[in-house]
Amino acid sequence: MDQVPLSGRVIFSDWHGVLSRDPFWTSIRDSATHPLHDQLEAGMAGVFDPARNTANEWMKGLLSSDQVIAQMGIQLRGRFTGDFLARRLDLDCARMKVNVALFEVLRAIRAEAMVVIATDNMDCFSRAFTRARSRRHHRPGHTRETLTDWAVTCDDIICSSEAGTLKSENPRAFFGPWLAAHGVSFTDAVLIDDRADNCAAFTGQGGTAVQWKMGTSDISDLTSRLRHWLDHGTGITLAPAAAAG
Repeated sequence: MDQVPLSGRVIFSDWHGVLSRDPFWTSIRDSATHPLHDQLEAGMAGVFDPARNTANEWMKGLLSSDQVIAQMGIQLRGRFTGDFLARRLDLDCARMKVNVALFEVLRAIRAEAMVVIATDNMDCFSRAFTRARSRRHHRPGHTRETLTDWAVTCDDIICSSEAGTLKSENPRAFFGPWLAAHGVSFTDAVLIDDRADNCAAFTGQGGTAVQWKMGTSDISDLTSRLRHWLDHGTGITLAPAAAAG
Protein backbone atom coordinates (compact mmCIF):
# COMPACT_ATOMS: atom_id res chain seq x y z
CA MET A 1 0.00 0.00 0.00
CA ASP A 2 1.33 3.46 -0.91
CA GLN A 3 2.24 5.51 2.16
CA VAL A 4 0.65 8.89 2.81
CA PRO A 5 3.26 11.68 3.19
CA LEU A 6 3.95 12.98 6.70
CA SER A 7 1.54 15.84 6.01
CA GLY A 8 -1.28 13.29 5.90
CA ARG A 9 -2.75 15.12 2.91
CA VAL A 10 -4.44 13.75 -0.20
CA ILE A 11 -5.38 15.48 -3.45
CA PHE A 12 -8.15 13.74 -5.36
CA SER A 13 -8.44 14.83 -8.99
CA ASP A 14 -11.25 14.13 -11.40
CA TRP A 15 -10.26 12.90 -14.86
CA HIS A 16 -12.68 13.98 -17.61
CA GLY A 17 -13.00 17.74 -17.73
CA VAL A 18 -10.03 18.28 -15.41
CA LEU A 19 -7.08 16.18 -16.57
CA SER A 20 -8.39 15.29 -20.03
CA ARG A 21 -11.25 15.98 -22.41
CA ASP A 22 -10.76 13.07 -24.80
CA PRO A 23 -13.78 10.80 -25.30
CA PHE A 24 -13.70 7.03 -25.77
CA TRP A 25 -12.67 5.69 -29.20
CA THR A 26 -11.03 9.00 -30.14
CA SER A 27 -9.12 7.49 -33.07
CA ILE A 28 -12.42 6.47 -34.70
CA ARG A 29 -14.72 9.29 -33.64
CA ASP A 30 -12.24 12.02 -34.64
CA SER A 31 -11.98 10.57 -38.14
CA ALA A 32 -15.08 11.28 -40.21
CA THR A 33 -13.83 8.93 -42.92
CA HIS A 34 -13.33 5.92 -40.65
CA PRO A 35 -15.61 3.05 -41.79
CA LEU A 36 -17.03 2.67 -38.27
CA HIS A 37 -17.37 6.38 -37.48
CA ASP A 38 -21.09 6.82 -38.10
CA GLN A 39 -22.12 3.58 -36.42
CA LEU A 40 -19.99 4.33 -33.37
CA GLU A 41 -21.28 7.91 -33.05
CA ALA A 42 -24.86 6.64 -33.19
CA GLY A 43 -24.08 3.86 -30.72
CA MET A 44 -22.46 6.22 -28.22
CA ALA A 45 -25.37 8.65 -28.49
CA GLY A 46 -27.59 5.80 -27.36
CA VAL A 47 -25.22 4.84 -24.54
CA PHE A 48 -25.29 8.39 -23.14
CA ASP A 49 -29.03 8.87 -23.66
CA PRO A 50 -30.29 9.75 -20.13
CA ALA A 51 -33.50 7.85 -20.76
CA ARG A 52 -31.60 4.57 -21.13
CA ASN A 53 -29.25 4.88 -18.11
CA THR A 54 -26.64 2.75 -19.91
CA ALA A 55 -23.75 5.13 -19.21
CA ASN A 56 -24.48 5.18 -15.47
CA GLU A 57 -24.66 1.39 -15.33
CA TRP A 58 -21.36 1.20 -17.23
CA MET A 59 -19.72 3.70 -14.88
CA LYS A 60 -20.98 1.81 -11.81
CA GLY A 61 -19.67 -1.54 -13.04
CA LEU A 62 -23.14 -2.97 -13.64
CA LEU A 63 -22.27 -3.34 -17.31
CA SER A 64 -18.87 -4.22 -18.73
CA SER A 65 -17.31 -2.62 -21.80
CA ASP A 66 -17.90 -5.84 -23.72
CA GLN A 67 -21.59 -5.77 -22.81
CA VAL A 68 -21.95 -2.13 -23.86
CA ILE A 69 -20.22 -2.82 -27.17
CA ALA A 70 -22.58 -5.74 -27.77
CA GLN A 71 -25.60 -3.55 -26.98
CA MET A 72 -24.56 -0.97 -29.58
CA GLY A 73 -24.94 -3.62 -32.27
CA ILE A 74 -22.23 -2.24 -34.54
CA GLN A 75 -21.76 -4.30 -37.69
CA LEU A 76 -18.10 -5.22 -38.15
CA ARG A 77 -16.99 -6.12 -41.65
CA GLY A 78 -13.74 -6.77 -43.49
CA ARG A 79 -10.72 -6.24 -41.26
CA PHE A 80 -12.92 -5.00 -38.38
CA THR A 81 -13.87 -8.27 -36.77
CA GLY A 82 -14.05 -10.00 -33.40
CA ASP A 83 -12.82 -7.90 -30.49
CA PHE A 84 -11.61 -4.94 -32.59
CA LEU A 85 -13.74 -2.35 -30.77
CA ALA A 86 -12.77 -3.68 -27.34
CA ARG A 87 -9.06 -3.59 -28.17
CA ARG A 88 -9.30 -0.14 -29.74
CA LEU A 89 -11.22 1.16 -26.71
CA ASP A 90 -8.41 0.17 -24.34
CA LEU A 91 -5.74 1.49 -26.70
CA ASP A 92 -7.46 4.85 -27.13
CA CYS A 93 -7.87 5.17 -23.35
CA ALA A 94 -4.11 4.73 -22.96
CA ARG A 95 -3.55 7.39 -25.62
CA MET A 96 -5.90 10.01 -24.14
CA LYS A 97 -4.32 13.47 -24.34
CA VAL A 98 -3.84 15.00 -20.92
CA ASN A 99 -3.60 18.42 -19.28
CA VAL A 100 0.20 18.48 -19.01
CA ALA A 101 0.22 21.81 -17.12
CA LEU A 102 -1.94 20.41 -14.32
CA PHE A 103 0.00 17.16 -14.19
CA GLU A 104 3.18 19.21 -13.73
CA VAL A 105 1.56 21.01 -10.80
CA LEU A 106 0.46 17.73 -9.22
CA ARG A 107 3.87 16.15 -9.72
CA ALA A 108 5.52 19.05 -7.88
CA ILE A 109 3.07 18.65 -4.98
CA ARG A 110 3.55 14.91 -4.53
CA ALA A 111 6.24 15.42 -1.89
CA GLU A 112 3.59 17.06 0.29
CA ALA A 113 0.42 15.14 -0.58
CA MET A 114 -0.66 11.97 -2.31
CA VAL A 115 -2.23 12.45 -5.74
CA VAL A 116 -5.12 10.12 -6.51
CA ILE A 117 -7.39 10.06 -9.56
CA ALA A 118 -11.05 9.98 -8.44
CA THR A 119 -13.24 9.44 -11.48
CA ASP A 120 -16.75 8.44 -12.44
CA ASN A 121 -15.55 6.18 -15.20
CA MET A 122 -15.68 2.79 -16.85
CA ASP A 123 -13.79 -0.50 -16.52
CA CYS A 124 -11.82 0.21 -19.69
CA PHE A 125 -10.41 3.42 -18.23
CA SER A 126 -9.48 1.83 -14.91
CA ARG A 127 -7.78 -1.00 -16.78
CA ALA A 128 -5.79 1.36 -19.02
CA PHE A 129 -4.74 3.55 -16.11
CA THR A 130 -3.59 0.64 -13.96
CA ARG A 131 -1.58 -0.82 -16.85
CA ALA A 132 0.02 2.54 -17.55
CA ARG A 133 1.05 3.01 -13.90
CA SER A 134 2.69 -0.42 -13.86
CA ARG A 135 4.97 0.30 -16.83
CA ARG A 136 6.87 3.26 -15.37
CA HIS A 137 9.04 3.94 -18.39
CA HIS A 138 9.49 6.66 -20.96
CA ARG A 139 10.56 6.22 -24.57
CA PRO A 140 13.41 8.60 -25.55
CA GLY A 141 12.25 11.27 -27.97
CA HIS A 142 8.60 10.57 -27.22
CA THR A 143 6.35 13.55 -26.51
CA ARG A 144 4.86 13.11 -23.05
CA GLU A 145 1.22 14.06 -23.44
CA THR A 146 -0.89 10.93 -22.91
CA LEU A 147 -2.36 8.96 -20.02
CA THR A 148 0.35 6.32 -20.47
CA ASP A 149 3.05 8.97 -20.06
CA TRP A 150 1.60 10.63 -16.96
CA ALA A 151 -0.19 7.90 -15.00
CA VAL A 152 2.97 7.27 -12.97
CA THR A 153 2.63 10.81 -11.61
CA CYS A 154 -0.35 9.57 -9.58
CA ASP A 155 -0.26 7.42 -6.47
CA ASP A 156 -3.53 5.59 -6.99
CA ILE A 157 -6.96 5.62 -8.63
CA ILE A 158 -10.55 5.34 -7.38
CA CYS A 159 -12.90 4.50 -10.23
CA SER A 160 -16.68 4.29 -9.95
CA SER A 161 -16.79 1.06 -11.96
CA GLU A 162 -14.93 -0.59 -9.07
CA ALA A 163 -16.46 1.45 -6.24
CA GLY A 164 -19.97 0.59 -7.49
CA THR A 165 -21.22 4.14 -7.02
CA LEU A 166 -20.75 7.65 -8.41
CA LYS A 167 -19.03 10.43 -6.44
CA SER A 168 -22.13 12.60 -6.00
CA GLU A 169 -24.41 9.61 -5.43
CA ASN A 170 -22.61 8.25 -2.36
CA PRO A 171 -19.33 10.02 -1.57
CA ARG A 172 -18.80 8.00 1.60
CA ALA A 173 -19.01 4.71 -0.31
CA PHE A 174 -16.85 6.10 -3.13
CA PHE A 175 -14.04 7.66 -1.10
CA GLY A 176 -14.49 6.05 2.31
CA PRO A 177 -12.77 2.68 1.76
CA TRP A 178 -9.67 4.33 0.29
CA LEU A 179 -9.48 6.92 3.06
CA ALA A 180 -9.88 4.26 5.77
CA ALA A 181 -7.25 2.01 4.19
CA HIS A 182 -4.74 4.87 4.29
CA GLY A 183 -5.63 6.13 7.77
CA VAL A 184 -6.88 9.54 6.68
CA SER A 185 -10.27 11.25 6.56
CA PHE A 186 -12.25 13.64 4.35
CA THR A 187 -10.84 16.57 6.33
CA ASP A 188 -7.36 15.60 5.13
CA ALA A 189 -8.34 15.71 1.47
CA VAL A 190 -9.13 18.12 -1.34
CA LEU A 191 -11.07 17.26 -4.51
CA ILE A 192 -10.47 18.98 -7.85
CA ASP A 193 -13.56 18.47 -9.99
CA ASP A 194 -15.40 20.28 -12.79
CA ARG A 195 -18.86 19.39 -11.48
CA ALA A 196 -20.60 21.36 -8.76
CA ASP A 197 -22.55 18.33 -7.49
CA ASN A 198 -19.36 16.33 -6.94
CA CYS A 199 -17.76 19.24 -5.10
CA ALA A 200 -20.85 19.70 -2.91
CA ALA A 201 -21.00 15.99 -2.07
CA PHE A 202 -17.33 16.01 -1.05
CA THR A 203 -17.52 19.13 1.11
CA GLY A 204 -20.67 17.71 2.67
CA GLN A 205 -18.48 14.98 4.16
CA GLY A 206 -16.01 17.48 5.60
CA GLY A 207 -13.56 17.62 2.70
CA THR A 208 -12.32 20.61 0.72
CA ALA A 209 -13.18 21.02 -2.97
CA VAL A 210 -12.12 23.23 -5.85
CA GLN A 211 -14.41 23.38 -8.87
CA TRP A 212 -12.09 23.67 -11.87
CA LYS A 213 -12.56 22.95 -15.57
CA MET A 214 -9.86 22.26 -18.15
CA GLY A 215 -9.81 24.86 -20.92
CA THR A 216 -11.89 27.50 -19.12
CA SER A 217 -10.26 27.86 -15.69
CA ASP A 218 -6.93 29.42 -14.78
CA ILE A 219 -4.18 26.97 -13.81
CA SER A 220 -2.42 29.60 -11.69
CA ASP A 221 -5.64 30.17 -9.73
CA LEU A 222 -5.91 26.45 -9.01
CA THR A 223 -2.25 26.27 -8.03
CA SER A 224 -2.61 29.13 -5.53
CA ARG A 225 -5.69 27.52 -3.98
CA LEU A 226 -3.91 24.20 -3.56
CA ARG A 227 -0.91 26.02 -2.06
CA HIS A 228 -3.20 27.80 0.39
CA TRP A 229 -4.77 24.48 1.42
CA LEU A 230 -1.37 22.86 1.96
CA ASP A 231 -0.07 25.82 3.97
CA HIS A 232 -3.08 26.53 6.17
CA GLY A 233 -4.27 23.12 7.27
CA THR A 234 -7.57 21.32 7.07
CA GLY A 235 -10.99 22.82 7.52
CA ILE A 236 -10.51 25.73 5.11
CA THR A 237 -12.94 26.62 2.36
CA LEU A 238 -11.80 27.10 -1.23
CA ALA A 239 -14.27 28.94 -3.43
CA PRO A 240 -14.79 27.61 -6.96
CA ALA A 241 -12.01 28.65 -9.29
CA ALA A 242 -12.72 31.50 -11.68
CA ALA A 243 -14.65 30.66 -14.85
CA ALA A 244 -15.39 27.09 -13.71
CA GLY A 245 -18.56 25.70 -15.17
